Amino acid sequence: MKDKRILILFLTIFIDLLGFGIVIPILPMLAKTLAAQTDLPLSPDVSVGLVAGVFSLMQFIFAPLLGAWSDRVGRRPIILISILINALGYFLFGLAGTFYALLISRLVSGFGSANLAAAQAYIADITSPEERASRMGIIGAAFGLGFVFGPPLGGWMFHLGGDNGLFWLGSFSAALCLLNFVLAWFLLPESLSEKSVQKRSPLDTFKGMGKALKLEVISELMVINFLYIAAFSMMNINASILWEEHYGLSKVAIGNIFGLIGVCTAIVQGGLIRHFQRILGLKKMLMIGAPMVAIGLTIMPLPNKENFYLVQVIAVLLLSVGNGMLMPSINSLVSINTPKDIQGQMLGSMQSIGSLARSIGPLFAGYLYLQHFTAPYWMGGLLMLAVWVLALLLSRRLVDAAPKP
Repeated sequence: MKDKRILILFLTIFIDLLGFGIVIPILPMLAKTLAAQTDLPLSPDVSVGLVAGVFSLMQFIFAPLLGAWSDRVGRRPIILISILINALGYFLFGLAGTFYALLISRLVSGFGSANLAAAQAYIADITSPEERASRMGIIGAAFGLGFVFGPPLGGWMFHLGGDNGLFWLGSFSAALCLLNFVLAWFLLPESLSEKSVQKRSPLDTFKGMGKALKLEVISELMVINFLYIAAFSMMNINASILWEEHYGLSKVAIGNIFGLIGVCTAIVQGGLIRHFQRILGLKKMLMIGAPMVAIGLTIMPLPNKENFYLVQVIAVLLLSVGNGMLMPSINSLVSINTPKDIQGQMLGSMQSIGSLARSIGPLFAGYLYLQHFTAPYWMGGLLMLAVWVLALLLSRRLVDAAPKP
């Protein structure tokens, strides 16, 4: 990475996502166990979706607001403050001994994690439209590497910690966030040269979404993004329960599978995305990525125990490549079609709509899992087929912004 700012932003996002990845193998079954010990009007399976959903609900509410604030006060202050809030959320997670305490910890962490729009806007500030897809792919690579090291580390740490595994898990994640804060404080300069003078209220969060849904091309991309993330999140939160209850995997093994997903995602979004963009262009990336994710989701719950790992490796490869094509291309097209002075607000709206999908997807997955353990994955596949149809219709009007080879 020639631009040191990109390198430091990559490290900042990576450390933030490493803390997020650490809790992935533990959170679903922990939520289900605590919910079973609590008098709740929801079943334990649906309660898992509630815990995952409130995290994303906070992002839905606050991502556009933080993105808009970053237009006004700068990207750097928003990123720094959100990192500290994340540290508090993970510390509370380590102390969670009841379902309600776990719920509060995820609310706090959800608010702290609503900073991705500011990070995307930071990249938009310092890159040209031609470079934007590959630069946005760097965020995806940071996500991927967070999944490479986070889930396996979380599974092993929880296992080795014994009765105190949850405390050490939360404390370690909080410490990572504090390290993240120190690096960003000293090494991440402000990227915004001209700050917006417009003042925005919390209601502008939803006004910004309404504005986005009225813009040509962007509105269709918002719908595509919603369906795609809803389908993916149905798998992401439910897979740990599926693998543990139906295939007998340990938390260490679950962490390792998520780590494999992270390896593949990092390779695709960190190295191959620029070649995909140059060879295929953004429109074809949308068209090819959607059916790959659809197939990957559909086959995940199908194998028997004898061929489990073979099928999961195929599914992981399809999901990783498909996800690597979809995420940067959608984000890049939204950024390219958005005026510079509202980049933060529009990308914040994009992130918020994605967070709404992540809050609805796990709840829906919990309900479907009660009906049959394969239902969340088959429904996810159907949603991705809908994404493919919408992308096909959009491609007829969309001017491909990818650079020519």
